[in-house]
Amino acid sequence: MGTIRLTGEIGKPFTIDPSPEEVTITPGGSPVRVGVRVTPTGEAGAGPVRVVVGVNPESGLTFTHSQLTVNDGTTYPAGADSREDVLSFEAVIIDSEVNPELSVEVTAGEQAPHEPTAVSFAVGLTSCAVPVTIATPTGE
Repeated sequence: MGTIRLTGEIGKPFTIDPSPEEVTITPGGSPVRVGVRVTPTGEAGAGPVRVVVGVNPESGLTFTHSQLTVNDGTTYPAGADSREDVLSFEAVIIDSEVNPELSVEVTAGEQAPHEPTAVSFAVGLTSCAVPVTIATPTGE
């Protein structure tokens, strides 16, 4: 489903995978969390990495907050080089031993096209796309 898995480094190699596997979002509806899980490919490692999250500007998706959330509750504000469709985060502390999940909140505008899209994540040198389905309103 368009997922690209490459190996990254934080002292030790890791992969990232969509978490959850697929996201459905309703145009004009509530924000939805979209994220990835970091998994070591061998021995676990820890350290700061750059994280970049992007959406296709024509998808109708927008970021609800300019922040990245780790499942332990830690949040990172987006850097000054972020744009409406791309958020960047410097020095996000990753400890692959605990298999952290990194997520952002997105919404779909009322006029979002009902076509499959994705939210792209790059964690260090590793990247992956989380598939997103734009729900068709009931009655159509």
